[in-house]
Amino acid sequence: MKHFKEIRVAVLAIISLALLYFGFNYLKGVNIFHKTNSYVAVFDTMNGLVEQGPVYVKGYKVGIVDRIEYDFTREQPFTVYFSTNTNIKLPVGTTVALVADGLISGEALQLRIPAGEPTDVYAIGDTIPSAVEPGMIEGLSSALMTRLDPLLANLDSIISVLKNNLTDEQIAALLDNANGTLRNANGITGKLDRMMADEMPQLFDSIRLVVSDVHQITSDLREADLKATILKLDTTVNGVNTFVQSVNSTEGTVGMLLNDRDLYINLNNTVSSADSLLTDLKEHPKRYVHFSLFGKKDK
Repeated sequence: MKHFKEIRVAVLAIISLALLYFGFNYLKGVNIFHKTNSYVAVFDTMNGLVEQGPVYVKGYKVGIVDRIEYDFTREQPFTVYFSTNTNIKLPVGTTVALVADGLISGEALQLRIPAGEPTDVYAIGDTIPSAVEPGMIEGLSSALMTRLDPLLANLDSIISVLKNNLTDEQIAALLDNANGTLRNANGITGKLDRMMADEMPQLFDSIRLVVSDVHQITSDLREADLKATILKLDTTVNGVNTFVQSVNSTEGTVGMLLNDRDLYINLNNTVSSADSLLTDLKEHPKRYVHFSLFGKKDK
C-alpha cells in the first residue's frame, strides 16, 4: 500500500496518453481499430495536398493520405503513401488522380477504378499510376485563355495593319471624326433632355385629360338606368313577337287574310271579273248606258 498512490498516478498517465493518442488519430480521420491496405503513388506536384488528406472513390471517402515523402533530385519528386479500406480492391488499370477537394478545401486523391469484374488486382504496397487533374479555377482559366488567345492574335493583327497603313494625319482625322460623333451624340442627348423637360409635361397633361374623360364616360354609363332601358326593349320585343304570332295564326283578321287560300282565290276571281266587266263596259258602253236626245232606243 506504500506505493499505491504512485501506481494510481502511473495508470492515470497511461490512460491519458492512450486517450490522447486515440483522440488525435480520430481527429485526423484515422480509425486504428480497422485494418487498411496501403499503396503508393508518385506525383510531380502536390498542389497543396497534405498528410491526412482524404482519398475518394466517386466522391465517397475510402481512405486517407498517410505520409508524403519528397526527393527533388527525381523527375517526380513526391511519393505519396495512402491507405484504403480493406474491402476496396484496386484492379489493374486503376489510376490515382490528384484533384481539388472543393473550392477552398485543398487537394485530395481520387481513385479511378475501371468498371467490370476485376481479373487482376494490385497487391498491397504496389505503386498505382497517377495523374494530376486541374482544379475548377485552373480549368476555367485554361478555357478562358484558350478562347482569348485567338482574339488577342486578331487584335494584334488589326493594330499592326492600322499602324502600317495609316499615317499620323489619318489617325488624327479619325480621332477628330470620333470627337465629332461624340459631340453630335451629346447634342442629341441635350435635345432629348430638353424635350423631356418641356414637352413631356404637356403630353402627360393630355393623357390625364383623356383618362379623366374616359372615367367620366364610364361613370355616366354606370349611373344610367340601363335596367329600365333593357326592360323597355324586352317589352317591345315581346310585343313584336305577339304581333308576328297573331299574323301567323289563322284566328285573327290579318291571319285569316294572309293564311286563308280560299279567300285569296275568291278575291282573285272577283278582281278578274271586275276587270272583265270594266273592259266590256269600255268596249260596249251602249249596252249599259242608254241615252238619246229623241228618246229613241238603240236596238
